[in-house]
Amino acid sequence: MSVINQMLRELDARGNMSAELPMAPIRPSGVKRHPAWLALGGAGLAAAGATAIYWMLPAAPTNAPQNGPVIPRQETKAVNTPSAATAPAIPSAPQPAVAATEPSPVAFQQPQGRVPARETARGLAERPLPAPPGPSAPFLSLDQGTLQAEPAVVKKMTALSPEAEAQQHYDDAQVLRRAGKFDAAIGKYRQALERNQGMTGARIQLARLLQEKGQVDAALSLLQAGYEQRADDGLAIATGRLLADLGQREAALDWLQRGQAGLRPADHALTGALLSQAHRQEEASRAYQRALAADPGQGGWLLGLGLTLEAQGRLDEARTAYRNALERGQFKPEVMQFLRERSGLAGP
Repeated sequence: MSVINQMLRELDARGNMSAELPMAPIRPSGVKRHPAWLALGGAGLAAAGATAIYWMLPAAPTNAPQNGPVIPRQETKAVNTPSAATAPAIPSAPQPAVAATEPSPVAFQQPQGRVPARETARGLAERPLPAPPGPSAPFLSLDQGTLQAEPAVVKKMTALSPEAEAQQHYDDAQVLRRAGKFDAAIGKYRQALERNQGMTGARIQLARLLQEKGQVDAALSLLQAGYEQRADDGLAIATGRLLADLGQREAALDWLQRGQAGLRPADHALTGALLSQAHRQEEASRAYQRALAADPGQGGWLLGLGLTLEAQGRLDEARTAYRNALERGQFKPEVMQFLRERSGLAGP
């Protein structure tokens, strides 16, 4: 309708201009004249029909991809040509509009069905926006990857010293000995001595087990060899006890004397018994007294002290020792009878 209004405005302008011009000569009679308004109406109807046909035609198809970017629709602008001031009364046919096209970007063509541009734009507008991409894994540089992937730490076991290994074998041997597994204990004691020759405890315990198994010579050699390597009171006393069991009294007293500083109450009592057998009664009584000073409740040591005192003629002291032995010791019946008789106590 804008084209019709434009044409009507031009016709009004032409009418005003023609009123100012001189009158045209009168046409001769016989010539038929058509009114101007009839021509204007026909031209307007033609323009309106052309405009309706233009809008009724479908838009030019486009090959815009469904998932591609939206291509702007080409818009056509009508350029009106200026009219001459002295145009004839009957308007001429309207000039075709010059389409001024705007440059549009080149779109990627996909081999799909052709869809009108309007429908494509409407579909793209109604389509929901794609979801934002999820978080991707952070990029690690070479240095960071190297720091995170550290090599596994290999823990090295600290090697035990020979002394520590010897102590471990000794502890195992002690457990086996208490459990009555003497052969296994002997093997462990030997292993302890192989790693530490100066382990006195392992040497003494091994010598006792060997003596119990009847290997007395091996036990004695083991103790004497250890004492030669290092003079130890424990080895000297163990050697003296072994010799005392063998009946070698003088040799036993000699080894016990070497370990005088380490003698225990039982060792003092053993020394007193050996001295009494050697008729060294005064030394024997002193040895018994040292033993009883540490443990006065031993009846057997009191009996030995009474015998040494009686042998010296110290009868009152001997009777006192016998009475203490009856009160504190556990003896066989014949020994009990002897103590009663020697202590002056009558009765069975």
